Amino acid sequence: MIQRTRLVAFVVSVLCVFCCGLFAQSSTSISLQERVMMTSRIYHVVSTFFPGLSQDKFDAAYEKYLSTILRTEDRRAFDLASMEFVADLHDGHTWFYDKWLDQNHGAPIGILAYPVSGKWTVVRSQLDSIHVGDVIASVDDASADEWFVRNRRYLSASSDRDASVSFFDTPALFPEQFTITLGDGRKVPIDRKNDKKQPLPAVKTEGKWLVPNSVAYVKVPTFHGIETQAQALEFLKQYHDAKTLILDVRGNPGTGAPGVLQRALMVKPYQDWNEASSEHGGALLRNYPPAYPGHSTLVITDTIIEPRDTAYSGRLILLTDRVCSCACEDFVMPFKFARRATLVGETTAGTYSMTRHLDLENGMMLNISAVRHTFPDGSQFEGVGITPDVPVENSAEDLRAGRDAVLKKAVEIAQGP
Repeated sequence: MIQRTRLVAFVVSVLCVFCCGLFAQSSTSISLQERVMMTSRIYHVVSTFFPGLSQDKFDAAYEKYLSTILRTEDRRAFDLASMEFVADLHDGHTWFYDKWLDQNHGAPIGILAYPVSGKWTVVRSQLDSIHVGDVIASVDDASADEWFVRNRRYLSASSDRDASVSFFDTPALFPEQFTITLGDGRKVPIDRKNDKKQPLPAVKTEGKWLVPNSVAYVKVPTFHGIETQAQALEFLKQYHDAKTLILDVRGNPGTGAPGVLQRALMVKPYQDWNEASSEHGGALLRNYPPAYPGHSTLVITDTIIEPRDTAYSGRLILLTDRVCSCACEDFVMPFKFARRATLVGETTAGTYSMTRHLDLENGMMLNISAVRHTFPDGSQFEGVGITPDVPVENSAEDLRAGRDAVLKKAVEIAQGP
C-alpha cells in the first residue's frame, strides 16, 4: 500500500536533488518546479472531489505519473503524461487540457470517424478527398483499430465506445502528416496544417413537417446557450397540433442546460437522477476537530418533478446516438424512465456530471467529475448510457447514400398503430 506521506517525502526529496537545476520555461519546456507544483495541485483536486475514488489505486498511478514527468522538461511530454494520468480515472468529464498543446499540435484532421458495425467509418468530413461513409482501413503502418489501441490511454472517456467517438477529434494524438488508407484501397495523405478544409455547417435548430399536419420533425444540435432551445420552442408552437413530434438530438454534445425544452415536452411526473458527491479533506478537515471523519458523501434520491400544463401533449419520439452526451443525456433520461417518449437509434454516450475545474496560470486546465449519477432505479449510468427502445444504426452504406435509417424507422412508428 502506498502511503500519502511517502508520496510527499518522494516529491520533497526530488525537489532537493534538482532545486539547483530548474529549467527556465520556454514555449516547448516547463520547469521542474512548475511540473511538481501542477501535479501536486491535480492530485489534491482529484483526491478531494472525484466521486468514488479508489485512493490506493490513484496513489499508485500518481507515483507512476511523477516518475514520468520528472524525467523531462518537454511540455508536450508533460501534457501527454497528464492526459494519461487523468484518463485512467475512466470518466468522460474528467480531463486535462493545455491551450499550448492545442495551439501547437491541435490542427484539426478534418474528419470525424468512429466504429460502425465494427469498421471505422467517416461520419463527418471537411476534406474533398474523404467522404461521409468511407471506411478507414489503416493509419500509416497500423490498422485503425491498432492505432486506437495505441492511443486509448490518453483519451478521457467513460467507456471504450465513448473514447472512440472522440479519437479523431483529438488531433494532438496524430502526426502532423500521415496517410489514411480507405476500405476501397485509396490512400489519402493528410497534412493537418495545410489541408484545405470546408467550413462546418452552422449550428442551428431545424424543423419541418414530414407528414403534413400529422408528423413534425425538430432537430436540436446543442443545448449550449438558449438560442437553439428558443428556436425549438418556436417550432413547437408551429407543430402544436401534430399527432407525433420526432425530436432529433443525435450529434448533440449537450454543453448546456436543457430544462426549458424538457419542460415544454413533459406531460408526466418524473423522477430525477440519483446523485452522489464526495468531499475528502479540504474544508471538511479545517472546520471540524481532528477526530471528525475526513470523508463525506452526499446522496440525493427520489426527487419527483411535476410537469407543466402547457407542455406539448402529442406522441413524442426521440432520436438518439452515441454522440448524445452530458446535458443531452440529462434531457433524454426523464423521457425514457417516465415512458413519455419512444427512443429510436443508438445508446447514448453514458457520461454526465456536474464538474469542478482547476485553471492553471500557464493555460493548463483540469476538469473533474464531482457528482456520480445513477438512473432513478439505482442502476449504473456512467459508461453505460441510455438505451433506445428501438435500436437502429445507420450503416456505412446508408451514410454514403445519404439515407437515414433511424429517421425512416421513426416515421414508420409515427404512422403505425
